[in-house]
Amino acid sequence: MGQKRLPESLQRFVARQTTRPVTDLGDGDAMEPRSPYGSYWYRAVACILLSGRIQAKHDGAPNMTEVNRVGKEANFNQHLTGRIGTFLVASDVIRFDRQGRYEAGPNLAAFWDHDDERLPAITRQAVARLVGYQTGHPFWHPKAPEDWGLIEFLSLFFTCFRGRALVESEVGQVLHDFTRLSQDDLVQAAEGLGLEVDSVDVAGWRLKLDGRGQKALVAALYSSEWAYYAEHETTGWWFASPTGLAMLGLGPQPPAPDLATVFQVQPDLSVFAGAGLSWETLVPLFRHATIRRIDQVYEFRLDRKRLAGSPAGSAPGEELREALRALEPLPSSVADLLGTKSKVGGKVGIRWCSALVKPEDPEVLAAIREHPQLKGYLEPGAPPGYLLIKSRSNPDNFVRRCQDLGFAVHTL
Repeated sequence: MGQKRLPESLQRFVARQTTRPVTDLGDGDAMEPRSPYGSYWYRAVACILLSGRIQAKHDGAPNMTEVNRVGKEANFNQHLTGRIGTFLVASDVIRFDRQGRYEAGPNLAAFWDHDDERLPAITRQAVARLVGYQTGHPFWHPKAPEDWGLIEFLSLFFTCFRGRALVESEVGQVLHDFTRLSQDDLVQAAEGLGLEVDSVDVAGWRLKLDGRGQKALVAALYSSEWAYYAEHETTGWWFASPTGLAMLGLGPQPPAPDLATVFQVQPDLSVFAGAGLSWETLVPLFRHATIRRIDQVYEFRLDRKRLAGSPAGSAPGEELREALRALEPLPSSVADLLGTKSKVGGKVGIRWCSALVKPEDPEVLAAIREHPQLKGYLEPGAPPGYLLIKSRSNPDNFVRRCQDLGFAVHTL
C-alpha cells in the first residue's frame, strides 16, 4: 500500500513528523542484510542457555550474574546474551521450568533451521510476549498476553513510515498521537493493507499505548530486532528494520547467513566447531568445555577440572564422546580426558539460623569450596570442617545449586 493511497489525514500526520530517509543512515550493506536470527551469536546464546551454564530468574530472563561469568570466560557481550536469551524465551525457542532450568522449546527446531514459513509467527509471538513482559505479564503465565491488535498496529504504522526514520526521543509521542487519528481513517488504511478489520482494535491501541506501553513496545522491537537505532549529525534515529518488515509481511525475508560446519579436535584439547553444526552436537561442548571464543567457528578447550566439577551422577565424558563421535579416532590425550569422573556429590548439612554448612567429609568440603557455581556464596572465617554462607547471599539458592549438582542436603 503506497503513501499516496493512505487517507489524507494519515499522509498529513506523517508529513508533520521530523523524519529522515533510512537510506541516509546506513551503508549499502545495511540495505541487503542477512537475517540476525540465523547468526552464530543467536545460536551461541541458545546453546549457552540449553547447556545449563545459566539459569533463569523467576520471570524467565537469564540470571545476569551467571551471564557475566560466561561472558568473561568467552569474551562475549553479556548484554547481548541477556537480550537474546530473553527473546528466545519469549519466542518459545527456549523454555524454563520453575526451578530455573532452561530446556528446548517447541520452536527450537524451526528457529535453528531458519524456517522462513514459521519464523514470522514465532517472532510475532515473541514481540507480543515481550510487550506483555515489560508491562507485568510474566513469561510463565499460562495464558498468552491480551490480543489488542499489536501486529496489525505495527503493520499499519510501519507502512505509513516506510523508508522513513523518526527521531528516537519522539517515537513514544508519535505512537501515541498516531492512535488518536480518525478511527474511520485508520480502519480504511488497514483495509487497504489487507488487514482483517476485526483485528483493527483502535480503542485497544489507545488504551495500551500509554506512557508505559510506548516504552514497552519500543523495548520489545529493539529486543526482537524489528527496529534499529542509528545516529546522524548528533541526532538519534529510530526506524523499522528489514527483519521487522519481513516478519510483518511488508518486505522480503533477509536470507540466513552461511554458517561454518568446521569440526576439529586437537591433541592439545582444543575443539573447533562451526555454528552450522546441530545444536545436539554443540550444546555438550558449551556445557562441559571452557568457551574460548564465540565467532563463526566456536573454540572450546576441554578441561579435566571442569569435568570433575560436573553434577554427581552425570556422565560428561560420555556426553562429550557422543558429541565428538564423528571425529573418531580421537587423539589419545582427548580420549584419556573423557574418562574423568565427577568428584561432586555426598551429604551436606545446613543450620538455617546461622547459614552454617557441614559437609560430611573434607573431600565434599573441598569440592564445594572450589566449585565455580558454589564458592561465590561462601564467607571466609568458617569454623574448621564447616562452610559459612555470606550474609548477603540467599541460602535457598545455595541449597538449590547444591542439589542440582548432586549433593544430598539435610537440616542440622
